[in-house]
Amino acid sequence: MTVAIEFASSEDLRAALGRWLEDYGHSVHRQVPCPDGGVVDLLTPMYAVFCPPSLAPSDFWAAVDAIQAHQANFPDQRPVIAGLTPAADQETTFGIAEQVKAKGIEVWFLDQMPPFVEYFTGLADEPPPAVSEGFNRRNPLAGCLISLGMAAILSASFWLAYRILDRHQMQVSSNSQENRAWEQLHGAVEVWDIDSALTSLDRLGNSRSPCVSQFADRFETSLRQRGSDGFRDINPIKRALNMENNCRLEIREYDFSQ
Repeated sequence: MTVAIEFASSEDLRAALGRWLEDYGHSVHRQVPCPDGGVVDLLTPMYAVFCPPSLAPSDFWAAVDAIQAHQANFPDQRPVIAGLTPAADQETTFGIAEQVKAKGIEVWFLDQMPPFVEYFTGLADEPPPAVSEGFNRRNPLAGCLISLGMAAILSASFWLAYRILDRHQMQVSSNSQENRAWEQLHGAVEVWDIDSALTSLDRLGNSRSPCVSQFADRFETSLRQRGSDGFRDINPIKRALNMENNCRLEIREYDFSQ
């Protein structure tokens, strides 16, 4: 059966998927622009994820075209199309999924991947802010029985979901949330990804270390006031705190560092 999940928009779906990947150890960048135009919705060291408005046939094929147009920009990542099973034309959608697999494109039917569904079901009472209005859990018994052809694709989706979790389980258990937030922040700074940087800074702002929390507050203020130019302030802010408060914040050099 298909568990019925609703999102108010594709942006809410993208936010939910990005959070899920981050919580299982992936470094996620959002809305990464391609040099030849267009954007990758979610980019990790492993995946380039495209989240079309729906997985109805027309949107599905448009996502395939976008991947083929921009794939040269992310040669090290596996292209992925992610979304929810459409209410109509399901047979056609699953047929398209089989076709694009031959092109090396993975398809994630999120409402049919148990780890994704269980993760957000567990957060139903206190949904994350990014998806609190867009995520809506309906009756878990909702959905429809699938044909044998569909079942084969779903089995592949289940295997993929568990593979993601297994691959990063050790990393999640060994790294603290704060260390992961730092790594995600530095990764976001490398590509000037403001959304991911602000998400990381929100987590660092809750640190028990006054140095870390002050850094997060100052850097967030700089990004909100100056936009992308605020990224240039990361090392000056760290140096100032190291001098003023005897902090030991790591200084990393970037292409734009002075």
